[in-house]
Amino acid sequence: MKKVTSSFLVGALSASLFASAGLADEKALQKQIDELEKFVEEVETKAELNKIRFGLDFNATMNNVFTRNPATNTNTTQANKWAMGLYLNMKADINNYTKFTGRLSMTKAFGDLTFTSPVIGSLDAGRGVGGSSAIYVERAYVDLFLGNHFALTVGRLPGTDGPGSNLRNGSARMSTYPALAVNALGDGGVLTYNPFKDNKDVAVRLGFSKVYQPLYATEFAGAGSIFSSSKSTTADANIVFGTLETPFLPKSFGTSLAMLTFINLSNYSAPSASLLAVNSSLTGLVGNKDAVNLGDIRYLNVHFENDRLLGSGLNWFVSYTYSQGANSHVTNLGPSAPSLFAEESGYAVHVGLRYDFSSHFKLGYEYFHGSQYWYAFSRVSVNDPFNFRNTRGDVHDVYAIFQIDINQFFRLSYTNQYNKYGVAPLFAETQPTGTTNQNLALSYLLRF
Repeated sequence: MKKVTSSFLVGALSASLFASAGLADEKALQKQIDELEKFVEEVETKAELNKIRFGLDFNATMNNVFTRNPATNTNTTQANKWAMGLYLNMKADINNYTKFTGRLSMTKAFGDLTFTSPVIGSLDAGRGVGGSSAIYVERAYVDLFLGNHFALTVGRLPGTDGPGSNLRNGSARMSTYPALAVNALGDGGVLTYNPFKDNKDVAVRLGFSKVYQPLYATEFAGAGSIFSSSKSTTADANIVFGTLETPFLPKSFGTSLAMLTFINLSNYSAPSASLLAVNSSLTGLVGNKDAVNLGDIRYLNVHFENDRLLGSGLNWFVSYTYSQGANSHVTNLGPSAPSLFAEESGYAVHVGLRYDFSSHFKLGYEYFHGSQYWYAFSRVSVNDPFNFRNTRGDVHDVYAIFQIDINQFFRLSYTNQYNKYGVAPLFAETQPTGTTNQNLALSYLLRF
């Protein structure tokens, strides 16, 4: 419509100019008209580009990691290890009922700390354990608003840095789903129902997503090989989920959020080469397949959070997840089956609080506990090099935020991770270890 209007104006102006000028001036007038058309096209192009609003997140962190392994009676120090994250955020209101949101991210290689490099890599979901200089599409989705009560979301869904991570990161809510329920990348669609026209804080969501896992031990992600001629070579996990969210406290208590999330993950797979590296006798199970479907996992998460309780500087959250392995495809392996996939139940609890003493100083503490068979659908980040949500043991984290202004702050943190059982590379049984990892980190974060 804008293009038609602009063309009409240029045409009308052209006719007026020709009518008021002689033929001798026709060439000069045509030159002016061409310049006017070029100017109008430039204005239209800028107007279209201005629909996209850009934002940038930058994170530079220096880590000092100390590891104590009682089994070997060794202490390891990895001091002055740097990590950097860069995130480009995009938003666009296409029209009254269509919105686009995107996020590109890059994480500088952290160096694959030795204690986070199991034989079978932890869940990749689009990013390697150590990071790389590659640019990843962390989220890219379109919201289609279908009247006053329904919305359809399609694309790479917002599944990272969800509720439960924003206090420590000094950010607003970055994801739809709690971090303890899912903290990974996936493509799919979600139907949202808002029962109240004037209150979008209450929502019911039903969705389907796919997460492509590595097909080969050397792969960061399965993308590029998913269209195999043999279906047995694909390794794409299917996720069906539902969520309910609502405020649970009066507004005088501050901003509150309660969430109930159920996730059914089927076709959880692992690269065949990695499985054979663990146990060479699995040749019969693996066959000629590049990846093996191990089984299904179910999660049930309950999450509560509250910001600025009763007008004070206190912010807190509590998150609990129960997990259950089901439909194991490796039961024929007998006693060795749990080492690949355990049909066992697990749980994890994550609590945190932060008190804002002023707009420039904030102090926080978080505690995490994971049971013997707990496995998090999560992956590492610059803010969490331990991927502590995948801990089978306890994590204590203390941090202080020194806020420079609304856009930037320094964070000094100390993290103590006690692995009562080994880090779980799969939803499988691991042995007691008693390993302790500590990280003293200084971070600088910028957002604008």
